[in-house]
Amino acid sequence: MGLGKTLTMISLILACKNYEGSEARNNDSDSDGENSNPKWSSKGRRDYYQGGTLVICPASLLRQWEFEIDNKVSRHKLTTCVHHGQKRDSKPKHLRTYDIVITTYTIVSREQKIGGALFGIKWKRIILDEAHTIRNHKSQTSEAVCLLRGTYRWALTGTPIQNKEMDIYSLLKFMRCSPFDELTHWRKWIDKSAGGQQRLNIIMNTLMLRRTKTQLQELGELSNLPQKHIELIEVELDKEEMNVYQKIMVHSRHLFAQFLMQRAERNTDLMYREQSSRPTFMQTKNPNDAYYKMHQKFTKLHRNQEDIKSYEILVLLLRLRQICCHPGLIDSMLENDDVPQMGSASEATQSELDLLEQLNQLVIDDKDVSAKEILDNSSHSNESVLLDNEQVISKASAKVLRRSNPVFDLKRPSSKMRKVLQTIKSSVLNSNDKAIVVSQWATVLEILETHLQQAGISFLALNGRIPVKNRQDIVSEFNNPSSSKRILLLSLTAGGVGLNLVGANHLLLFDLHWNPQLEAQAQDRIYRVGQKKNVVIYKFMCKETVEERIKALQDHKLAMADSILTGAKASQSSKLTLDDLKGLFGM
Repeated sequence: MGLGKTLTMISLILACKNYEGSEARNNDSDSDGENSNPKWSSKGRRDYYQGGTLVICPASLLRQWEFEIDNKVSRHKLTTCVHHGQKRDSKPKHLRTYDIVITTYTIVSREQKIGGALFGIKWKRIILDEAHTIRNHKSQTSEAVCLLRGTYRWALTGTPIQNKEMDIYSLLKFMRCSPFDELTHWRKWIDKSAGGQQRLNIIMNTLMLRRTKTQLQELGELSNLPQKHIELIEVELDKEEMNVYQKIMVHSRHLFAQFLMQRAERNTDLMYREQSSRPTFMQTKNPNDAYYKMHQKFTKLHRNQEDIKSYEILVLLLRLRQICCHPGLIDSMLENDDVPQMGSASEATQSELDLLEQLNQLVIDDKDVSAKEILDNSSHSNESVLLDNEQVISKASAKVLRRSNPVFDLKRPSSKMRKVLQTIKSSVLNSNDKAIVVSQWATVLEILETHLQQAGISFLALNGRIPVKNRQDIVSEFNNPSSSKRILLLSLTAGGVGLNLVGANHLLLFDLHWNPQLEAQAQDRIYRVGQKKNVVIYKFMCKETVEERIKALQDHKLAMADSILTGAKASQSSKLTLDDLKGLFGM
């Protein structure tokens, strides 16, 4: 990432155009006029217009592609069209006249449904920028992109594997790499075969042009790139925050244990008939018991369902992660009327949907799980949480999980937020540097805005609410050395890919994401060709929380991806295991 993939493609387009022009001049009779007057066939068969290069990228990169072409190519050498917005050209005969048409994945998906202009052209070349966007082969976007007609196909990405080996399948499907572009062959020879990873390594080595910063530095071709240092900063939740976290974790573990029992019963057709084999919370029926009341609140998640759904487990994990950032982020689940909102699958990101799919595929046998054993033998070495212990539970104040608890006040800086602000003041503002703060949650950045304003620190923000046409202006202002705006608040999803933000040399990752490659993408917004200063990446992780287990999963995913891309010895499977799930809940 940051080594010139965009410029390489522009150079390719320009070189091919120059070569074709030279060939045409040398042999005027070479063209038989076959495509000079494309038309609709009288038999109802569509004769597609012959087009130039179609570039598909995230919306945040539209203007960057246009900017790079305008600044790196002499005038009139390439004609360019940005195909975006409600007023975009709907006629393929117009689009075919451009050397380069730049559009977004969203536009391609929309036009596929209606047979739009992009699908009325056979492109000479199709380039996917940030090609991992299509990694979910079941998505409308992935299917639409793969239906485009083109002679040559390029997939640009610094992170082809995001979560699992299956991410590669969509790229092979787009590239038309037969027979592995067919799901049946993929599953037979790659996904479910003992030699699958070895075959995948061979395929990747055959198709992939790969260069890393490390490789180029070893060859002496990138000697001017400064150093990068990654610093893991551990944050300790204060007493009030940990109290909230522990209460949510207790109930999450109980519901997770119930989820495991239900899955085991479904898979083995065995039912628990003896009361002694069930966890204590299932036996407690005292309506005046504070713990029973809270458990009843949580069971409203699935009050109209017989089973706890997989996505509900994901939402529990989501709430635990949000508490680590700021307890106020779980405001919606604090009152009875709001509890059902926890069951909204729409809150899930693509990475969480990947995890959800693996949850649904997880086969649990009754020999693997005993809820009582899980609850009785939970690990307590890192968290002071005891389950099924009436003495501990009775001490839980009913006021802890109420909105009136000051810990949920968004004006109150959380422990992690205080640490981030401290790092900004000590490591960034005391020098002549700039920094980017990245979070996957818009609310986190909004809270941080308030505290930066109170501290008199000027900043810029780039998130999904900023119109695409205005984003490059924000990037340019921030990268300007004379700009007084030294902090950029960046949404991971809106600006985590493709942008050039070398004006900063500090990047603070406020929260940990399921997908470590998204974090890697964010890091390379500042660690790329053009960076003049040494780069420092700060990763903030709350001690004795689910964030520690997410960090371990991140390391595993990165090792798996590296083994495939480098052809190293096969690592462990990327599939989620029961032990992984138990680990997330500290069991």
